[in-house]
Amino acid sequence: MNLRLIAALASAATIVSAGAASAQTTMAPTPMPVVGPTTTPNAMPNTTTIPAAMPPARTMAPMDRPLPIPRSALALDARYLRGTRTATGYRLTGQAEVRDACTAAKFQRLLGDIFPPFFNVVQYRRPGTLGLLCIQRLTWVTIAPLNVTSAAPPRWVSVHTAKGTTRVPIR
Repeated sequence: MNLRLIAALASAATIVSAGAASAQTTMAPTPMPVVGPTTTPNAMPNTTTIPAAMPPARTMAPMDRPLPIPRSALALDARYLRGTRTATGYRLTGQAEVRDACTAAKFQRLLGDIFPPFFNVVQYRRPGTLGLLCIQRLTWVTIAPLNVTSAAPPRWVSVHTAKGTTRVPIR
């Protein structure tokens, strides 16, 4: 038992000392910045040319940019959509068809002054499944319910998916 421990410690010390020796030889300071390994001096690009001045790009504040929803983010279809009145407004529920079991769906209100309100059913990867490999198979999932605060709820809302738009009555 003691012989094995001594042998293990000796091999670990050898590995550490070899690593430290190689680190000392490769970490020598260089007078110029290292560009990369080259075989000949001609293989290195000509760095003396100055690129033509480019016009400055127009920058926009994050809130000024339009936020289009990509077509692939929409849920494929929706069913059992229901709008129910609550004391403070209304609540939307239903099911969505998504591309795999690691994907969930939620209602996302389309921003703007649209009346009656317009909602997209958006599919997204569930946070707990980010490292998992999921089989691409169409499946129905429950859409995360959405509570909307409204003093005067509309009679119906529009819900949009990749398959089309559905009018959902608020009861």
